[in-house]
Amino acid sequence: MKKILSVLIIALMLASCNGKKYKIVVTFTDASLDGSVAYITSYDSGENLDSAIVKDSCAVFEGRVKQSYMSRLVVNGKRMAFVVEGADLSIKWEEGRATGGELNDRLNALDDQLESAETEEQQAELFLKAYQDNRDNGIGPWAFNYYLMYNDFSVGQIDSLLNLAPEGYRNLVRVQKAINQAKCKETTAVGKKFTDFAVDCFDGKTRRLSDYVGKGEWVIADFWASWCGPCRNEIQQTLKPLYEKWGEKVTFLGIAVWDEPKDTYTAIEELEIPWEVMIGKTKIEEPTNIYGILGIPHIILFDPQGKIISRGLQGEELVADFEKNLSKQK
Repeated sequence: MKKILSVLIIALMLASCNGKKYKIVVTFTDASLDGSVAYITSYDSGENLDSAIVKDSCAVFEGRVKQSYMSRLVVNGKRMAFVVEGADLSIKWEEGRATGGELNDRLNALDDQLESAETEEQQAELFLKAYQDNRDNGIGPWAFNYYLMYNDFSVGQIDSLLNLAPEGYRNLVRVQKAINQAKCKETTAVGKKFTDFAVDCFDGKTRRLSDYVGKGEWVIADFWASWCGPCRNEIQQTLKPLYEKWGEKVTFLGIAVWDEPKDTYTAIEELEIPWEVMIGKTKIEEPTNIYGILGIPHIILFDPQGKIISRGLQGEELVADFEKNLSKQK
């Protein structure tokens, strides 16, 4: 027994020596969060990896990391991204950045470049370069995932990228989700018949997409959320004018996704949305998963028989496509 215990103790000692030490000091401007629990979570899986109590406007994490990884610091429901690396890091919570380590300096520089980028195409190129420059550290998988999000890749295209990526990328939770969404998007592409889904709604009723689509009328379905600025702009600037012109002939339907029901109701009142909105009992993801939707707003036009005529269009492009298709039916 003594021999077994000695072996275990030696193993634990060796394990504790693996990797580089890190110390992460998080400071807050006041004591309002004292007593709260600060968490470090995996950016990929969302798993809680470490925690610390906020005391005297400060939270401190210490440990070792064998390989750097992208994480989120979560406090009282709010979060920020940074890299856990073998270094002493300082985080001023209100500023939302970690300093003191080489990888976090790279991440901060990338954030500045992303803010200066004028188009999504430029942002996508920045994520591609960040992945290429950081393939074997914590920034690489994170940047790779964002590169996938910024591009409408097919399953085959994602597979080709993964064949050139480091081993292990394919098993990332977010990459697997991107592959599944690409598969779903292929089955719900333009020209395909709609795929049904059901939502247990906040008012106690269950509503299905088939309650609206394929019933002999054109349907314009808007996947949106209250916290999404572009969603709110699209409702005000594009969808409401279309509704005023076509509302008596076309079914307009909102589908609230990735959102808390109470926040959706507040937004409906603020935006004065005149059409029906499907609101789940809780935050829902199934509709966007089924249609392979990675970003919102996402608007789909269904013909009277339920065939998908267009998807993903916004602004003037959406209006032109919408009116072109409806004019053919006159």
